[in-house]
Amino acid sequence: MILLLFAVFLLLIIAGLPIAVAIGLSAFTVIFVSGDIQPMVMAQAFTRQVGSFSLVAIPFFMLAGSIMEKSGITQKLVNFADAVVGWITGGMAYVAIFAGMLMGGISGSGPADTAALGGILIPSMVKAGYPKAYSSAVIAASGSIGAIIPPSITMVVLAGVLSQSVGSMLMAGLVPGVLIGLLLMICSGVICHTKKYAINDKTQFSWAKLWKTFLDAILALLAPTIIVVGIMGGIFTATEASVVVSVYTLVVGMFIYRTVRVKDLKEIFSSAIISSATVLIIIGICSGFSWILTYYNFPNMVSQLLMSISTNKLVIVLLVNIVFLIGGMFMEGLALILMFVPIFAPIMTAVGVSPMVFGTMILINVVIGTLTPPVGVCLFVSSSISGEKVVRIGKASIPFILCMVAVMFLVVLFPELATFVPSMIEG
Repeated sequence: MILLLFAVFLLLIIAGLPIAVAIGLSAFTVIFVSGDIQPMVMAQAFTRQVGSFSLVAIPFFMLAGSIMEKSGITQKLVNFADAVVGWITGGMAYVAIFAGMLMGGISGSGPADTAALGGILIPSMVKAGYPKAYSSAVIAASGSIGAIIPPSITMVVLAGVLSQSVGSMLMAGLVPGVLIGLLLMICSGVICHTKKYAINDKTQFSWAKLWKTFLDAILALLAPTIIVVGIMGGIFTATEASVVVSVYTLVVGMFIYRTVRVKDLKEIFSSAIISSATVLIIIGICSGFSWILTYYNFPNMVSQLLMSISTNKLVIVLLVNIVFLIGGMFMEGLALILMFVPIFAPIMTAVGVSPMVFGTMILINVVIGTLTPPVGVCLFVSSSISGEKVVRIGKASIPFILCMVAVMFLVVLFPELATFVPSMIEG
């Protein structure tokens, strides 16, 4: 039955069906062929998973991202990033990465950040002399950081799967996310200097410009500050934080920036509803798929297989990462998490890897998956903006992917990178 489940799933994916449809049909195939599972199981698993209170954060973080896109916050953050790092040689690439880190603290969605940054920066980078493939790769990598730095929609789901506090899981990605951003900047600087990309691309540093752009962007910068300080200070939960930041961005966009009008609200809310529904449908259907795997004892089979190969912690961690790295190339991140994290979580606990570290490790794998074909969503978003081939962008993204892999293993070797901030909350 397990072989049938995965065989049907792979065939449907190859046939080009949407991931949610492929997962659902493969699960129902096993249900009807086996005859020992009631179809009602899928409905029960769906409603139980989607009805989780912690998942309320997803539509509200989606709403905040939708408001941010419409209100012009992106341009203000880009201008501030330019004032902070644009004076360094290869400045526009630094601006893209730094702006990606700032936007990651608001929207929680890698593809959304990639689209917002790409529309502004890819044409400017190409005009400044950066190769189109490299410009697109920088934007894709910069946007992908949005899935790591809190708030992270993916981390909200991970918290539910791992039965951890949503607030603590969100904060677990803070230090690794910032570290990835810094490594991407260093990597970009080395590439630009080595290959002489837009070597004269830099602006004159000005304290006046820095102060002006900071004042202009301060309300936008307050959004991630509210989230982090509020959760860490115990002022509100992660779910409540999603509501607070949605209301905050709406008030700023409508009454202060005045870039969001009443007539825009229908489009903003519709976009957030559609995006949220897509995510929640995948979550619900995957829960039924996972239930079937558990019913047929698949997690124990995998555990026994890995333990038979080695009992060494680093070897098992390496094998698990290989599974998720390969899986991320072919599957959407949320589906990958919901299908396989419940299988590997007990194994990681058995070898001494905490849920916070495991969750952060998986999240970085998911982010890498957005940069690897054939399902690298950030690559496709960047490609659609620049017109460059996905394969060329993927090749140019390899150095950035290696930076993320390095941080992933640093988190495993030095767990404090993921557990330090959450321990402050729990303490």
